[in-house]
Amino acid sequence: MSAGLALGTALATAQPVSAAGSAPDGGGRANAGVKPGARTTSASTSATTPAGYTVRGIDVSSHDHNLGPIDWPAVATNGYKFAYIKSTEGQTYRNPYFAEDYAAAKAAGLLVGAYHFARPDGRDPITEANFFVDNAQFAKDSQTLVPMVDIEWPYWSGAPTCYGLTTTEMSSWIKSFTDQVKSRIGRPVMIYTNTNYWNPCTGNNATFGANPLDIAGYTTTRPPLPAGWTTETIWQYAPGDPSQPGNYSQNVFNGDYAALTRLTGAPAVAAPVALRARVNSRYVVAESAGAKPLIANRTSVGLWEQFDVVDAGGGFVALRARANGMYVVAESAGTKALIANRTSIGAWEKFTIINNSDGSISLRANANGRYVVAENAGTLPLIANRTSIGPWEKFDKLATS
Repeated sequence: MSAGLALGTALATAQPVSAAGSAPDGGGRANAGVKPGARTTSASTSATTPAGYTVRGIDVSSHDHNLGPIDWPAVATNGYKFAYIKSTEGQTYRNPYFAEDYAAAKAAGLLVGAYHFARPDGRDPITEANFFVDNAQFAKDSQTLVPMVDIEWPYWSGAPTCYGLTTTEMSSWIKSFTDQVKSRIGRPVMIYTNTNYWNPCTGNNATFGANPLDIAGYTTTRPPLPAGWTTETIWQYAPGDPSQPGNYSQNVFNGDYAALTRLTGAPAVAAPVALRARVNSRYVVAESAGAKPLIANRTSVGLWEQFDVVDAGGGFVALRARANGMYVVAESAGTKALIANRTSIGAWEKFTIINNSDGSISLRANANGRYVVAENAGTLPLIANRTSIGPWEKFDKLATS
């Protein structure tokens, strides 16, 4: 995950006997953003902040101390808001600089998280997860980010591409590891990976969408996402070069700073949102305090136009109307208009947020897999019955406070 060279070759050969127990973090540095066999240098990647992203961060490991200590106040002064610092690898390696970097980055005002380089070849995900949590210094405060697990190509020469595991074994290893971390800290662990690794090594496993995603891809536009995710939380868009001072792996957060704080151990309460239909520039209202179907016909935001976006798990969200504290439902599995009248979240109350390229969002109902539309350009109640996204299916999601 740290900047530098990717592994030299990834041959489908027998793994060296010493690979799992070799001194980690010393023989090479992996980059999930490139295919195995490729080599990446700072000259071959762009460090220009991608368009549309405003919250920047870095990640570092022991290699970033090649030229001496990291100047964390300077990192903060340069506009970075968060950092992930390598804590551990496998079942035995501890980054000797982790504690000092972790403390110094926090002292500089950054939001800070620990990351772990996964070694599935060790075949013991529970022990490895416990080792990570025991050393990650996760705290349920407002400055500590949820921990991250780095799942990517092995970096030592001659290693099999997927650590010698079948797709079923790899998926099982990842599930056991992530479940164990969540059971220890009470929050889903972030997964750092790349589609070129994830899809072939897990068999396109699409069951990890509830975990935040850090996607690695050193391209001018965000790379395709792995199976199971509809959006990224963080994008590592450039590696770095630890032979150059201050040249760290570059990340951007998909959202504003307030949203980033919700990834901490004591997440800030999210502000309610208003949904404004692109087709008529009017706000969606829980009409009659939620007693009538939702409709996009209001010119301003009041209590009835505010909704809480609630994490429903599995990559889904639910919308809870501030007007009555009830959840929006795709009534009758999407055959009737949306209405805010449910007291709990079930299959019909779950939606996927689709982030469109023009900055708008669309809502896809879990009940039937169809998109919510401001019917008749917003003159009729919202209903989830469209198979594709057009102007009437686009909304702006605006924080109301």
